[in-house]
Amino acid sequence: MEVMRNGNLIFLRLDHDDDILAKVHEIIASEKSTMVFTTGLGMIHDFELGYFDNGQYLKKHYAEPHELLSVQGSVSSDGESRIHIHITVADKAHESFGGHLLSGRVWMSNELVLLTVDGVRSRREIDPIRKVAILHFP
Repeated sequence: MEVMRNGNLIFLRLDHDDDILAKVHEIIASEKSTMVFTTGLGMIHDFELGYFDNGQYLKKHYAEPHELLSVQGSVSSDGESRIHIHITVADKAHESFGGHLLSGRVWMSNELVLLTVDGVRSRREIDPIRKVAILHFP
């Protein structure tokens, strides 16, 4: 992994077989900001996507490499860090699909950018009706 910081931007190059969510968590763990936005691209393999349905994720695992067309999400870290990332991928047939990234490993390389937002406190709390962790600004 290679990391470069410029003001509120953190640039990451993740290496082959890195655990994407673990690396994002590692980088944001020391951030003073509690609102971080993510974007990126590359390739991914051994990943699991989720579709949120009535309080639970419908999960699907993909072992083979896919193009990682987009990464977008947010991280709230007031209290325990909550990484909320969605991705869009394409297969060899150029068919694309996406969902909530539950796990995934880098295939070859990933390029990510994290934007930290100074002075914004954020946290996620479980909404008992929707059965999902909703973003709040205390």
